[in-house]
Amino acid sequence: MLQEKGGLLGFIVHPNDTETAFLYHTYSDGGEKNRVAEMKREGSVWSGSDVIVEDIPGGTIHNGGRMDIGPDGHLYITTGDAGNGKYSQDTSSLAGKILKVALDGSIPEDNPFDNEVFSYGHRNPQGLAWDENGTLYAAEHGPSGHDEINVIKPGANYGWPVIEGDEEEAGMETPLYHTGSDTWAPSGIAYDDDTLYIAALRGSEVIAFDMSSNSASTFYDEGSRMRDVLVEEERLYTITNNTDGRGDSSEDDDRLLELKME
Repeated sequence: MLQEKGGLLGFIVHPNDTETAFLYHTYSDGGEKNRVAEMKREGSVWSGSDVIVEDIPGGTIHNGGRMDIGPDGHLYITTGDAGNGKYSQDTSSLAGKILKVALDGSIPEDNPFDNEVFSYGHRNPQGLAWDENGTLYAAEHGPSGHDEINVIKPGANYGWPVIEGDEEEAGMETPLYHTGSDTWAPSGIAYDDDTLYIAALRGSEVIAFDMSSNSASTFYDEGSRMRDVLVEEERLYTITNNTDGRGDSSEDDDRLLELKME
């Protein structure tokens, strides 16, 4: 679950304990900020337990909020630039980054900057997915078009706000793929068999990005804003998000859809 504007942004269950989860949310502390909290479930009620990461700069836009557990067992967290691109290039700031922490919030010894920052120079990264070799991919919103798919490497700088699209600068990464003048507004992503499946909000479809040919095509399209995707046992699950104030909703929105993989 993810919204970029602020509020309750992300939620993921602990990989080894279904009574524990992590929640990413906006809070006020002399201004808007974001934090990740550990939650405990008692019956049907979740309540806060411990703070995992806090003081992530927040704003009215670009709050990130995607979380996932990597194959290394660590928690990865996307944060937006909170509308201030200067944060993205500052490795001491937690905004405009992909963060990596242990499940108790401690900083892994191999993090590149001795803090929670794993990669930087991001504008508003959303989906995270790993392939079978442990390579991390992230989808990211561009400023106007130029939405990106990036291969994420520790300590790498992904260029925002200095470069976008095919632009190059020494010491900065260019994306594996970008949308040019088209806008996907990518949200959740999932990996399966050399393909990334991307939930597109503005694009209103699920996109299949074939990494062997570096090409994108429509996997599913019904005109709904798509918020997240999951691939499991030859099925793709996706969530529509037409009731967020930007889509055309009907009485049965929002929905969890199950689609057969081709």
